[in-house]
Amino acid sequence: MIYLLISAFLDILLSFNIPLNFGDINYFFPALFISSIPISYLLIKRKSLFFTLIILISIIYDALFSDIIFINVYYVVLYGLFLNIFYKNKKGSYLNIFLISIMGVIFYDIFIFFTLILLKYETFKIGFLGYKISRTLLLNSIYIIISIIIFRSRIFREKRKRKKFYYK
Repeated sequence: MIYLLISAFLDILLSFNIPLNFGDINYFFPALFISSIPISYLLIKRKSLFFTLIILISIIYDALFSDIIFINVYYVVLYGLFLNIFYKNKKGSYLNIFLISIMGVIFYDIFIFFTLILLKYETFKIGFLGYKISRTLLLNSIYIIISIIIFRSRIFREKRKRKKFYYK
């Protein structure tokens, strides 16, 4: 739970306070909250708490970043339901956590892009979508890898093996 809150806070902090652009070119588009959802799904045991938390954070996310109410809530709930179905009978592995996180960020960018086009907030520029996805993946891939390394024992429910010393 704390990991999800920290991810959302870092996402907001990076989006508002740290200039990650040079001229008109943005180097990074943080989507740390979106990329942290699969790891959080595996960390939080009570799924009702998980869904409540992601809905509340996405409402705050909508209030800060979006003029369209509940646009992020729709995506986050659908993403959470997908994770629920995907991990129903499976355990997480390093590769599927990484790939699902990356695919979640890509589909988030595509979802927002086409929603803005359908609501006539944005004109259709497929080059901008490719640019945004490539810039989003760079920062989020690093964040996902670091998160998996930090939380691997909790994600996979592993216990550390302790060496026993025997004295003769």
